[in-house]
Amino acid sequence: MNPLDVRFDPAYPLDKLRPADYNPRRLSESSFVRLQGSLRRHGVVKPVILNADGTLVAGHQRTKGLKAIGQTTVPAMILPQKVRLQDEIKFNLLHNRVETDSSVVYAEAGPIGQWCWIPWQSIEVIASRNLPFQQAIGFMTAAHGPWGSVVIDDQGRVVLNAEYAAVAKAQRFDILAWTVASFDAGQLVEDLTGEYGVYDWTGLEDQAPVWNQHIVQPNRLREHSSKAKADKVRYKSEVWERLVLPWLTTSHRVVDFGAGHGDYAKHLRAQGYQVQDYEPYRTLKGKYSLDVRGIVSMIRGIERELRERGLYEVVVLDSVINATTSLEYQHWVLLTVNALCAADGQVCIGTRNLEREMAYENSGHSISRDSTRLAFLDSENVDMRFVRGKWQRIRYHTPESLRGLLSRYFEEVELSDATRATVKAVCRKPRPFPIEEYEEAFRREFNMPYPNDFRHDKHEEIVEILIKLIEDRNS
Repeated sequence: MNPLDVRFDPAYPLDKLRPADYNPRRLSESSFVRLQGSLRRHGVVKPVILNADGTLVAGHQRTKGLKAIGQTTVPAMILPQKVRLQDEIKFNLLHNRVETDSSVVYAEAGPIGQWCWIPWQSIEVIASRNLPFQQAIGFMTAAHGPWGSVVIDDQGRVVLNAEYAAVAKAQRFDILAWTVASFDAGQLVEDLTGEYGVYDWTGLEDQAPVWNQHIVQPNRLREHSSKAKADKVRYKSEVWERLVLPWLTTSHRVVDFGAGHGDYAKHLRAQGYQVQDYEPYRTLKGKYSLDVRGIVSMIRGIERELRERGLYEVVVLDSVINATTSLEYQHWVLLTVNALCAADGQVCIGTRNLEREMAYENSGHSISRDSTRLAFLDSENVDMRFVRGKWQRIRYHTPESLRGLLSRYFEEVELSDATRATVKAVCRKPRPFPIEEYEEAFRREFNMPYPNDFRHDKHEEIVEILIKLIEDRNS
């Protein structure tokens, strides 16, 4: 018996399904052929998930495959109430990742080749692993009921979705199970796991506009602690602490580009250092509202410095390119810091380390309710996370990919300490680009889009000053 009102229909009509338009998975032709073969051999052993209004939340490719082989129905879990869009997408992502067997779980097997509800009391967790994934599943089952299912063999071993079964035991709800003969289980697992397409986040463009980043980005260099809440900020930037501060003197002229709340700049200015900061999404203290007046003031400060003293000796770009919402914005950011850097200056860059992040995910650390560490990477190593009520893009780099990227903008790229959470580099000798590319980058970076299509339009003077300085530098 299902105790939490999620309804299971073993034969939901395919022609009644309403696919969502944001499905992030894209299948190649070969993957689609493989999917059809699996469906012919095994049928559907993992139900699709429907929102209460009939929208297909998860299982888009499976339903396409069923139609391709002439089937007319599909097993479906129907949620008891309509869930909001962000939860629809969470279901989609979790459903695509739920075919896991890191944990070792046994339970009471049902009749072979049939669906049945297995009582939670019969579940025995021998080894509990992949804790971040279990916690993400648990958030959704606690809110919406037992939306998933497992595959179990006739010896009682959960062969697919073991983490889901572990959550069911912990939260004490019965699980829907499809039972297979143990001699067929290995082939079924092989057919259902592996690569079934790649992620493509273009369907979520409207859910993650550029200005969404301001909700989370200004806090990226600020330690979330009781000290921070008391306005006693703890500094945690690997770029500043390891690449800049060991040699920085009060005679160096520095601009911190994409500085968040500007904590390092304020801290260092109080000690006599010459540090300008710029954050196009600086928020008012304690609010999500943008501090447009403060943003324009930062632009004016950089204008004065450039006009009176020229390009900067040091440019810091910490945790910025990992937050760019597109490859175009990544290009504009890097072209702008290229322009801000004097011919004999240097740019100190840090961004999210893909290798370290994957190791963290596999280590079994727990996660928060607002932001999971589950990796759903697309071909550009971009992940989507739901943070503080908004979707955020997170872009990752390996040391190799970062070197390749930065070498387009600087003749010298020296990687530094690539084993930590941030992969870092020091760049020198900025490469010249066509003036029209610089102009576009400056107009984009110094006149960012804000909610309700607002732009401050206070960027023309800084664009003019920078164009003249880089013409002189590159001549």
